Amino acid sequence: MRRFRFVAVSAVILAATLAAGPAAADWNAGLQLYNEGRFADAMEHFQATVKSNPKWPGGYLMLGRCQLALKQHDEAIASLRRSVELGPSDPANVATLSRALMAVDRHAEARELLEGLDFEKLSPEWKAEVARMLARCLVVEDRAADAVTLLEGHLANDPENAALHQAIAGAYQAAGDRAAALDHFEQAFAINPGDHFSARAAAATALSLAAAAGDDAIAASYNSRALEIATRLATAAPEYENALLAGEAALGARQLEAAADWFAAAVKSRPQEPLARFYLGRTLAALNHDDQAITNLRAALGAAPDDELAVRIHGQLARLLACGLELGEAARHYRAAGDSGRAAEIDALAGSFNEALGRLASLRRDVAALAGMEAELEALGDANGVAALAGRRETMGREIAAIEGNLSAVRSALCR
Repeated sequence: MRRFRFVAVSAVILAATLAAGPAAADWNAGLQLYNEGRFADAMEHFQATVKSNPKWPGGYLMLGRCQLALKQHDEAIASLRRSVELGPSDPANVATLSRALMAVDRHAEARELLEGLDFEKLSPEWKAEVARMLARCLVVEDRAADAVTLLEGHLANDPENAALHQAIAGAYQAAGDRAAALDHFEQAFAINPGDHFSARAAAATALSLAAAAGDDAIAASYNSRALEIATRLATAAPEYENALLAGEAALGARQLEAAADWFAAAVKSRPQEPLARFYLGRTLAALNHDDQAITNLRAALGAAPDDELAVRIHGQLARLLACGLELGEAARHYRAAGDSGRAAEIDALAGSFNEALGRLASLRRDVAALAGMEAELEALGDANGVAALAGRRETMGREIAAIEGNLSAVRSALCR
């Protein structure tokens, strides 16, 4: 269920009739400041408005809105109660007081106020808004089924209302029916492509349903829905959270290349975010791009992950490094991941193959150095020198291949 937001208020909307002079000046100044988000300054003008017009509900309404925006809840409730006393049939007064009560977890009082409105006299917009607020109160009171029933009745008369679909999706979630929630979040996003909250909720719900499916075909269907929604969302709004979600959905759908692209986009958006780096590293590992995977996983560790994520990163790094026969570092990461048994096993293997591993590391360094020297000689036009170095590098390469062949059994045991 989305949070209620304050919207810009104009004199036309409130249909205020004020005498000319200082009272009107305070009112107009207050409205302008409120619409600019300068609530403390606006509040001063509305305090002057209610002082000069103590019987007019509009002044108390706007004063209460300012106080509510400033989290002055007790003061806001007092001001808004006065607006309801002076204008009990105006849904703006009742709804705003209800929001103030909901903000301090007084949902039963808010519900009673809202239920006191004459629905038949409300505009379609206010009917939908009040229904959503009532549903929220019912959900908080552990009456999610009643909230669903209420919203279903309103949706029957207003089926293209994206906000109502979003609200009933939240009610279905609270009632434990995630499949129905997914349907309505999807509809909300389809009706209003700018409703990114519903899109994110739909994709996340689909992924959770896939994880709990217990049937490959059903899981694949939910993963496909998650990917379609998340891709549309991240394409339209390629911010960090959306790119990360699209990557997760692509992973669920086993589209690894697409997942890597989305995680790379998330990393580009927030290079110091460890979670995106971890997901990118894990996906690159699944694509057998081990060197790139290790680079990203190390960067994830350097980005101050929380303890739980750090354990996952260490574990992934340990497996990749062990597979690459970098056994000393692999053992260290296994220990950091809390797997001391596996670390001891890796240490024992390292002790058995230290000489071969040392020679292998030395050869790799020499080959890299020779490659650099070749490039320099080639730039100087020394064909004979290039050929000689290439021959030496090829000889070393054959020795590397022979050692790695002898270690293939070890690698097979470690790449798991």
